[in-house]
Amino acid sequence: MTSTTTARFTINNTPLVPAAFWEEFVSLSHDRSQPVVLEQGALMEQLLTLEDVFQLAKNIVDSGDMTVNADGKMLKQPSVPEFPLGFDGFKAFVRRFAALNNADAITFTRDYCLKHSSTVAAKLRAFTHGYIERYGMPYPGANAVFIGGRYRSTWIGLHNDSCDSFLFPVVGRKRMLIWPPTYFENMALEKKSALNGVCFGHIDISPYEADAMIYEVAAGEIFFIPAGWWHYNKLEELETTLTVSVGMFCHGTAQGFCENPIKASMVSTAGKAPMGVLDYWPSQVFGSLADVPLPAQATRFIDTIRDNSKIQMLLKLSANGIIRDRALDRSDALHWPSQVISGRPDSPLFLLVLDAESGVLFAGGAMLRVEQFETVRGLVTLLQNTASLSIAQLMREQSCEQTLTVLQWLYAQAAIDVLA
Repeated sequence: MTSTTTARFTINNTPLVPAAFWEEFVSLSHDRSQPVVLEQGALMEQLLTLEDVFQLAKNIVDSGDMTVNADGKMLKQPSVPEFPLGFDGFKAFVRRFAALNNADAITFTRDYCLKHSSTVAAKLRAFTHGYIERYGMPYPGANAVFIGGRYRSTWIGLHNDSCDSFLFPVVGRKRMLIWPPTYFENMALEKKSALNGVCFGHIDISPYEADAMIYEVAAGEIFFIPAGWWHYNKLEELETTLTVSVGMFCHGTAQGFCENPIKASMVSTAGKAPMGVLDYWPSQVFGSLADVPLPAQATRFIDTIRDNSKIQMLLKLSANGIIRDRALDRSDALHWPSQVISGRPDSPLFLLVLDAESGVLFAGGAMLRVEQFETVRGLVTLLQNTASLSIAQLMREQSCEQTLTVLQWLYAQAAIDVLA
């Protein structure tokens, strides 16, 4: 696949994923129904770099927030060597890691890993946008799993996932054995519950290898596994790996969706309002429960739950479903007022009116209260409909202080780019 679009990725910007990538994905995967390897040329610009994923690995190891598996066994108290300063020392690190734990193979992993890297979170938000445009946003959203170490086979064994998954090997290759969802249905194998699917563990897969489809995935390529397909990575020898896997999780429930809004509402003014007494009603017949009025206090509390649920939905949609729990820490590289900026087509902006003078702006899974609402409305409209904007021109036409505040915040959320 080729593209004539000028690359806009710099140290200050996140790569754009071209629409042609998703068109090719839909075609090659038969609309998400078949596994497929997407070659490096499918993306106009490399999405996840070695530097990105190496720093993610360092943050995870330094925090101790990881699961360690040695020769197929989970370790409760692993011995962990000091993480190297640069990637040149990574292979020695994983060998030392294995040796300290009396093992040949070692993996260290982290589900919901994006809290350890705002850079990877922003780049995956750019990636998931195209999926969501075509298929809607799965709930609870896109979970990223980090996988690092040195191993020859999948550390949790043969398993499937109930979500569509995209595998990004940055270091090391994969040799994936794949079986369709129904293949093991009538086999007497012990099934174990996994994070988002079913796991058979470290069984002998040799009786089933002849029926497997084999996909060779090189570093830098993207491997798509549809929901429900069984998979197992089997290499001929131990190989070092740095990989990120993105699962489009859709197992959420209405209860889970409303849980946080309900909790927030319970500690709100509406939730703590005294009920007082209920009005007396004489005997009567109601056509339906819709005809039964609730007390005003209860109605206000229910409205608060509804409002909080809508705010949560706007936050999710503005983040393209990416699950993260830390603020972005994008460096401030804007040099006012000489630069030219642009909105990002993969970063939806939502603006909510509070009153005549203020509102709330949603971007990148975060929200900002803004004043001078009409000024902000005009700025958002320009960002959504104009290819490029001169900050100097914006300063002449709009309120400087409010415009600068909003632009700085949008840049921190990776919702705008610097073009010049």
